[in-house]
Amino acid sequence: MTSTARHPLATCRLLFLAVLALAAMLLSFAAVSYQHQVIEGDSKTVVDFHAFYVAGTLGLEGKVDDSYDIAKMKAAQRAFTGMDVSMPWTYPPPFTLFVTALAALPLGLAYGLFTGLTLLFYLTMLKRIAGDHLPGVMLAMLPVILLTVITGQNGFLTGGLVAMFLLAFGQRKASAGIPLGLMIVKPHLAAAISLLALVERRWQAMFIAAAIVITALLLPTLVFGLSIWPAFLAGVAESSAFLADGEYPLFRMTSIYAAVRSTGLSSDIAFAVHGAGAILTIALLLYGWWRKLPPQLLAASACAASLFVSPYNYDYDLCILGVGIAFVLPDLLQRTRALEQLGLLALCWFGTGYGLVASFAKDADAIGAGNWPLSLMAPPLLLLIALVALALRREVRARAEAHAPSASGAALKRDPAPAT
Repeated sequence: MTSTARHPLATCRLLFLAVLALAAMLLSFAAVSYQHQVIEGDSKTVVDFHAFYVAGTLGLEGKVDDSYDIAKMKAAQRAFTGMDVSMPWTYPPPFTLFVTALAALPLGLAYGLFTGLTLLFYLTMLKRIAGDHLPGVMLAMLPVILLTVITGQNGFLTGGLVAMFLLAFGQRKASAGIPLGLMIVKPHLAAAISLLALVERRWQAMFIAAAIVITALLLPTLVFGLSIWPAFLAGVAESSAFLADGEYPLFRMTSIYAAVRSTGLSSDIAFAVHGAGAILTIALLLYGWWRKLPPQLLAASACAASLFVSPYNYDYDLCILGVGIAFVLPDLLQRTRALEQLGLLALCWFGTGYGLVASFAKDADAIGAGNWPLSLMAPPLLLLIALVALALRREVRARAEAHAPSASGAALKRDPAPAT
């Protein structure tokens, strides 16, 4: 009996098609809805992609520096949406140049193309890793997939780039430098994979990544001028102060910092606890590399570490967690019972979906600095990672299947997970 036969839900093509259809329907509805002009007093939802589009529009109008000024960006968002929203812009200038190009298209079309194409890219990378177990990965990541489709965020892009890097890294290809360099759009999410490239001395890949980064930094400088950089640095400093003051929706953040800060403790204490956690995270990743973990486990460890290095991580960034799940799901299913799998799925859904549920449940009149709901994403995610790591140390439950071909064999050559 093969792994595929033992776990029909995780390899169910109908499940894959159902999740894909649901995502496609949401994307189509949102594309039409977002294209509709928002008028004063309209209660229509404003999402993250609106901020992308406003920043891009400012770029087209020659006022790109305004996107990094919180007050001016807020005014521009209100003028565009007709609603009093504040979504500070802190993306590096290369991504600002990208959204400027997107803003040349109508809003609905820009959203549909960006979200649809990045979702396709993400699922393609997951398929290369998980193989027949892709439906199981999509089921585990359902809250994140739906959230990212609804908001039009870039989680599919960053998740796909991390997956692309790890695939090439596992095959010792210099082309791993391409996705590593493109992670300049969100460099704080690339800390773990950059560390792997460094300790493995993948100099060719790092040279390619450096060349891409330099090019990506030069292009917006040529298009927008040198003033883009002081504006960007000032915007980052201003947003850091906002984060310390609790102005951001901490309940949608996945970091240890957000979990501690949302309890009412000071920003200094939260940063200290987070810093200790980030150091421990990096140390554990390096320890796993030093102990020569099997390739799929080291890749999954890098994905897990990526989520807890920066204090500024949101729920849509958890697409990277899906990459880690794709690497270990076949092995995990062989080492756990059905009830355990159900419990892990529930924990995964709670850890990844809490922010989305809290967004709908919160009282819009009561929110603000110090009044956000508790940030309850980091604790269950850490517990999930710990439980999965412990489960992977077990013996394969059915000895007869210990040497069965892996259903995820397209991406990396699998070494058996270590047993206790």
